[in-house]
Amino acid sequence: MTEETILFHFYAKRALSDIELLNLAANGMKEDKSKVKCLFSGPAGNDLQLSVFSNNDNKVLNIRNYESQKLYMFDILVMRSRVKVDLVYIRHVEEGIKKFLTSIDAFDRMYCMLGPVRRGEALWRYFITADEFLVEFHLDRLVVERQTKYQNVKIFWSEAHGHVLFLDEDVMLAEKDQEPYTRVLLGLETGKPARNCYADKEILILGGGDGGVICELLKQQPRMVTMVEIDSEVVQLCAKYMRGACEDALDTLEGPNKKIIIGDCLDHLHECIQSGKKYDYIINDLTEFMINKEERGWNYDFATDNSQMMEISLKALKPDGCFILRGGSLHFKKFWGRFEEDCRKLGLQFRVYDNFVPGFYEIYRFYEVRFA
Repeated sequence: MTEETILFHFYAKRALSDIELLNLAANGMKEDKSKVKCLFSGPAGNDLQLSVFSNNDNKVLNIRNYESQKLYMFDILVMRSRVKVDLVYIRHVEEGIKKFLTSIDAFDRMYCMLGPVRRGEALWRYFITADEFLVEFHLDRLVVERQTKYQNVKIFWSEAHGHVLFLDEDVMLAEKDQEPYTRVLLGLETGKPARNCYADKEILILGGGDGGVICELLKQQPRMVTMVEIDSEVVQLCAKYMRGACEDALDTLEGPNKKIIIGDCLDHLHECIQSGKKYDYIINDLTEFMINKEERGWNYDFATDNSQMMEISLKALKPDGCFILRGGSLHFKKFWGRFEEDCRKLGLQFRVYDNFVPGFYEIYRFYEVRFA
């Protein structure tokens, strides 16, 4: 069963009587008022009156009246199988309510969400952006879900975005975001001069289990791309379902100029530092996190609290190399503010690139960091 909720609120010129609220509910439900019953009406807190109405046919209407503000909030709850809730239906209800309030000289102004909030489905479409806006993600169906040793993995199908990868309920990549996300991250935007040259270079990818980054890099004829991803099941699922992003890059773990290591990228970086191995490019396709050096038995001295992944990566980077990372949403001002401060503290040069990523529904920030 799916329940759809239509959200309205309006300001009234005056308080509405009980009979006017009943008529308002009937208009909202598009019912004769004789079929509408008031299930509850009374105070629900300081300055708040609550009224609940039903038509006994899977429609419920809640009205909350904040008396001092003359503000009325009401939600119409509809069982989808009984009524088709769409823009035409909502507009019709909106006009009916506005007409009724005008007829009793109570209408001031009204606002309506022109799409229902859907609950009760197996598919949950609602997510919060970094700036705390609610977004209804365009998802059509769940393709696969897997609880791995490390995380919950979901891949959805979307007509708008293609296949979309979620890890622990956070969107990681949509197939149609190869241009606005992956190619911008790498400095390979279509129609623009390339910012970076990967031909005949040695490259390390930290994370990147969706395969989008390694797929684009292999097209640039690098000497060797090494990708270190901790979750083998992410790689397997993306190789099968995220073909629009990874193409055939994840079909094998090794090739003439690629190597995919299933393991901890920090362990790999530590091994590189111990052996003296250095890369031309290190691409951090992870989120930043604190490193517990005591737990790992390391004796590194970190100069920063927030950019330790970058610090240890720089130890495996050639002097003329470049460290590339996803900086997160443009609204993560505290994160990238601290990151840029850490770069200056470490005497590093950095460049910033911002781009709107449709699958994230927001502007994303990318960094290229080099030694001064």
